[in-house]
Amino acid sequence: MRALLFTNGPLGARVARWLASRSELAGLVLNADAKRRQTDGLGSELGVESWLWPADLHDVAASQPDVVVSVLFGHILRPDWLALGRRPPVNLHPGYLPWNRGADPGVWPIVDGSPAGTTLHVMSPGVDEGPILLQRQVEATSADTAATLYERLMTASWELFVEGWPRLDELQPIPQPAGGSSHSRRDLRTLDPTEADLPLLDRLRARTFPPHGAEVERGGRRYRIRLEIEELGPAGSG
Repeated sequence: MRALLFTNGPLGARVARWLASRSELAGLVLNADAKRRQTDGLGSELGVESWLWPADLHDVAASQPDVVVSVLFGHILRPDWLALGRRPPVNLHPGYLPWNRGADPGVWPIVDGSPAGTTLHVMSPGVDEGPILLQRQVEATSADTAATLYERLMTASWELFVEGWPRLDELQPIPQPAGGSSHSRRDLRTLDPTEADLPLLDRLRARTFPPHGAEVERGGRRYRIRLEIEELGPAGSG
C-alpha cells in the first residue's frame, strides 16, 4: 500500500523514512517554508517526488497513492485532497480523541486534566473529527511540562503508527464518542500570566538557584520548581 504523506517535523520524517524502507511511500507534501521543520531535502533523500504546500492538486495526483496519510501537517486538507487515494485517508494525531482536537494537544491535559494520548483516525473535512482506528493513552504527571509530555506523545505516536499501518485494512473505524474538546493555536494566549500572577513569578524567580528551587506537594508527591526566563525585547515589539 503506497502512501502520499502530508507531514512536518521529526516524527513526520521518521514515518517517511520507515514507509520508504518498506517501498510504501508514493510521495511527500511538506509544510510551507515558514512551518517546515527537519524535512528539507527529504524527498531527494528517499528518492520520491515531493511538493511544498500549497501544491498543485493535479501534479500531486500523478503520484497515484493508495492512501493519503497526514502526520503533524500544518494545514487543513479540502475534500478533493482527501479523495486522492483509493481508500479512506488517515491522520496520526498526538491527542486522545475526542479530547484536544486541533492545535497543541499535549498542552491541555496539563491545564485541564483531559486525557493525553495519540490516535490514528480516518480523516474527514472536520479537524480531527473522523472515526478512530487505533489509539493509546499516555500518562501526564505533575512533573510534566508541555515539552516533556510532547516527547512522550511523539514516541507513543511513532509506536502507534508502526503498529497500526500493517493492520490498516483490518482496523474497524469507530465513531468518536460525543463531547471531547477542541483548541486552536491562539488559545495558548489564554495561558499567559496576567498582572495578578507576577508576584508568584517573582517568588519562583527568587527560589530558582540550582540545584535549589521552590518546593510543592501534589497528589502525595513532592516536586521542585525552577523557572527559565528569556527576555524578548521591549514590550509591544511582538
